[in-house]
Amino acid sequence: MGVAVTAQKQHMLSRKGSQPIFGPGPKALAVGLIAGTAYPLIDLALACRAPTSEACVWGKAYLPLTLGLSLVIVGGIVTPVTYLLLVRKRQRGANTE
Repeated sequence: MGVAVTAQKQHMLSRKGSQPIFGPGPKALAVGLIAGTAYPLIDLALACRAPTSEACVWGKAYLPLTLGLSLVIVGGIVTPVTYLLLVRKRQRGANTE
C-alpha cells in the first residue's frame, strides 16, 4: 500500500504546470464560501459608518443569523455558477490545444 501511495504522489508531482492539481469543485466551493461570508460583513461595515445608527445596532445583533443564511443562500448561488464557469473555461482550453 505504501508503494501505491508513493507512486500516486510522484504522479501528482510530475504533472505539467498547466494542469491544476485541484479541479473546479474545490475552487468553486472556496469562492462560494468567501462570497457568502463577505456579503454580510461588507453590508455591516457600510451600515456601521455611523456606529450609533439603528442599522448598525440591528446588523450587529443579527450578524450570526445573517452569516448562516448568507452562506447558504449567497454561497448556494455563487458556488454552482463559479463551477460552471470554471468547467466552461477548462473545456475551451482543451478545445484550443
